[in-house]
Amino acid sequence: MIVLKIENLSFSYGEKTVFENFSLTLPDSGITAISGESGCGKTTLLRLIAGLEKPQSGVIEVPRGIAFMFQENRLLPCLDVSGQLAAVLPKGTDVTKYLGAVELKNEAHSPTSKLSGGMKRRVSLARCLAFAEVCHKKLILLDEPFTGIDSERVTRIMGFIKSLGIPVIYSAHDKEALELADKKIAVR
Repeated sequence: MIVLKIENLSFSYGEKTVFENFSLTLPDSGITAISGESGCGKTTLLRLIAGLEKPQSGVIEVPRGIAFMFQENRLLPCLDVSGQLAAVLPKGTDVTKYLGAVELKNEAHSPTSKLSGGMKRRVSLARCLAFAEVCHKKLILLDEPFTGIDSERVTRIMGFIKSLGIPVIYSAHDKEALELADKKIAVR
């Protein structure tokens, strides 16, 4: 089975061509990493897959039901850590599993405004993963999910992500984070 099929994708921002006749097929399992220099189109590709941008030409076939983690944390300033997850989940969902997976279980009642950048990133990641699993999403898109997180912790978090059994596509600059993927795609 195929989770993602892109054929002859072309996309530009004005005069700047980002993709021209780009094609890609991914299976319905595993974790795929997108690598490339800053500004090469990693975020744009994720946004195109999610339907947040429209290509000038080409076809993108993806399942309905995508969980998307943006490059920015997009946390709600009035909520504590567990409240960030609860805000996107059915009422009464236990968020402990997801906070434990990103190693923030002891911060459940901490205001997010008091957290470090890496901790905020982990809250955003936990929220996306919880939403994907609890709400039965078919694909997870993560834009730079490991920014500010140490490599040993990234390895442990990736173990949890793999255990979900949901196909994942993520962008990364960090070599260690890229090595943890089942498949790697370089965007130029």
